Amino acid sequence: MQKEFLIALISDNNINNISKALGILENLKDADTIVIDNGSSYNLIDEIEDYKSTKCILVETQMGYGECFFAAYNFAKDMDYKYLITIDSKSNDIIKEIEAIKENLKYGYDFVTCSRILENYDYSKVDAVATEITETLCNSLNEACEFNLTDPLSPNKGFIIESLSQMELTETSHGIFLQIFIQGAYFGYNAIEIPSYSGLILGEELIEYDNPVEKFLSIIETEKFLYNKGTIN
Repeated sequence: MQKEFLIALISDNNINNISKALGILENLKDADTIVIDNGSSYNLIDEIEDYKSTKCILVETQMGYGECFFAAYNFAKDMDYKYLITIDSKSNDIIKEIEAIKENLKYGYDFVTCSRILENYDYSKVDAVATEITETLCNSLNEACEFNLTDPLSPNKGFIIESLSQMELTETSHGIFLQIFIQGAYFGYNAIEIPSYSGLILGEELIEYDNPVEKFLSIIETEKFLYNKGTIN
């Protein structure tokens, strides 16, 4: 029987976390799991051979995060899944996180994003630089799409596949999510942000980029120009 959900993990020399997550996800009855290997130094097929139902896509060289997302999305679309869920393998309470995403997708939201801000009521424990950068990005993004997001780059998200299908997604970095939100608003899709149970560190993806503020603000400005929410009609 075809399952509705595809859960995607990225293998990036993090096999211990991947194995732990797969051991939990194997018990899900309504979802398949795929691992996108982002140029890891190990042989992924050998490492996950005990997880017989897990699918994988192998890439010899490291890609950007957006490229890994494309691989998972294209597989989900080609294999007729209804929903795609992306999960960081380091996440705590991974089933609780996934079930919250699934519930909101089934309710009818096109995009579900888990906020690492909403789970942290003690802001003294959140990195001040990451918080400042995230707030800067959110101010610009929310002006464009009116979704009132607090953590748009969070890796734990859910998507209705059909809602992604008419978008022109080209960004190979974490900026893929900024494209999705702005284009989603342009095409009239809806999004919900829910608290994350993951325990993931806010802004840990920012260290991959030399100047994340400049990079991501540039993406937002380009998308705002191409997909002006006020011009769809």
